[in-house]
Amino acid sequence: MKKTIFFFILAAGLAGCNRSPEFYFKRANYLVSVGKDSQALENYNKAVLLQRSFPEALTARGMFYERQGDKQKAGLDYSRSIDTNPAYLPAYNNMAALLMDEGNYKGAVEVLDKALAASPGYSYALLNRGLSYYKLNNCGAASEDLTRAINLNPKFELAFYHRALCAKKASNITAALTDLDSVLTLNPAAAMAWFERGKIKYAVNDFAGASLDFAKAVELKPEGPAMVYWHALGLYKTGAQEAALESALRALDLKTDSYQAAGLIGDIYAAMYDVPKAREYYLKAAELAPKYSAYYKARIAAAAKAAARR
Repeated sequence: MKKTIFFFILAAGLAGCNRSPEFYFKRANYLVSVGKDSQALENYNKAVLLQRSFPEALTARGMFYERQGDKQKAGLDYSRSIDTNPAYLPAYNNMAALLMDEGNYKGAVEVLDKALAASPGYSYALLNRGLSYYKLNNCGAASEDLTRAINLNPKFELAFYHRALCAKKASNITAALTDLDSVLTLNPAAAMAWFERGKIKYAVNDFAGASLDFAKAVELKPEGPAMVYWHALGLYKTGAQEAALESALRALDLKTDSYQAAGLIGDIYAAMYDVPKAREYYLKAAELAPKYSAYYKARIAAAAKAAARR
C-alpha cells in the first residue's frame, strides 16, 4: 500500500512573509509538486531545523528521500517522526511500507503492531499488516487483518485480492471467487484477479469459464507469458485446438525456455493427430526439462498410438 501522506499544491500563503516551520513545510510540498526537488529539500530541512518535533515534515521528507532512492535516510526520518510523536500514524505506515518493499515483512509487522496499539482502527495499518502476514505464510492472521481492513474500508482492492488467495489455499472456493468478484467490481482492469479467478475455475473443471477469464487477463496484460499459457491451456481443455495452438505458440515465444508451453503445444498437435509436430514439441519440452524426458517420450508413444487407431 502506497504512503498515506500526499503532496498538494499549496499556492495560498506562499507569498507571505511568515517564516514559520509550517511555512517551509508547505513551501517544500509545493516545490515537490512542481519538480523543484533541490529547493524542496532545502525547505524541508529548514522546517525540521526550526521545529525538530515536526512529524509531518519528517515523514514528508522521508517520502522525498524514498522517491530519490535513499531508503536509509527515508527510514531514519520515519523513525524520527515516530519518536517525536508516537501518535502520528502515517509515519508507522510509511516505515512499514518501506520495510515491505525490502522484503522485511517481520519488521513491518512489528512496526504496524505499534501503530495498531496506538489506534486499533487504523485501516491502512491493518491492510499492510495483513499483506505482511500473507507474505509470511500466516493466512490465518492475514485473513483476520484483511477482513477488519475491509470492514473499515470496503474499497481496499488489495485486501479482497489477498484474502481470496488465502481462501484458495484453504480450498474455500466460494469465498475465493466472491472476493475476486469484489476486486473486479472495484477494478475491472485488475489482470491478476481475472487470472486467479480463471485458475480457480480451471481447478473445478469449469474450463469454458476459465478460458473467458484468462482471455480477459491476456487482453489486459498481453505480454504476460503465464497468462497466455493458461489461456492456451483453457482453450485446449474446451477442445478449441486451433485457438489453443495459436495461444500456446505465443506463450512459448514470450518465454522460450517454458517446457510447459512446449509440452502443451505437443498435446495440442497430438489432439489434432499431427504426430510429427507433436513429437517435435514433446522433444523440445524434454530438452528444456530433462527430468521429465521419460514423461514426454511416453507422450510421443501415446500420440502415435492414438493416431494409428483413427
